[in-house]
Amino acid sequence: MPSPRRAFLFDRMLGRLCTKMRMLGYDAALNPEGETGRFLLNAARAGRVAVTRSRSLGDRPGPRPVVLRAEDVLDQIVELFAALGEPPRLEPFTRCLECNAVLVERSAGEARGRVPPHVGETFAEYRGCPVCGRVYWKGTHWNAMAAEVRRIEERLKTT
Repeated sequence: MPSPRRAFLFDRMLGRLCTKMRMLGYDAALNPEGETGRFLLNAARAGRVAVTRSRSLGDRPGPRPVVLRAEDVLDQIVELFAALGEPPRLEPFTRCLECNAVLVERSAGEARGRVPPHVGETFAEYRGCPVCGRVYWKGTHWNAMAAEVRRIEERLKTT
């Protein structure tokens, strides 16, 4: 039986990485605004892997955070999985990019009124966030994101 997928808590300077990890299907939260001093404690309490670029946090007591050196988001993803020492298990487009909730299938009727009229006339498949109400569909933006996921997968294979 495979081990459960990791859940992450990213510090505020890694907001773009947090969103990309959600896109890849990982439970990825951003440390709350104003909680910088409680970052490691927040991660430990939530059972999340703390991820930061701050080298000084690695010297504090408690579970050690993953400290990334890379500045580029793709390089950060590669570095993060290398630091974990386990292969990634990607489940793209299963989490809300905005609030991290697991997405659920939505009918065209449920999506109507939450998407632009031309989208409602063009697409039949939707996923929606049960928490924030955001609706996703496989439009042109999805195609660009799917291409990005393929680039990430290829990069992870070559490292």
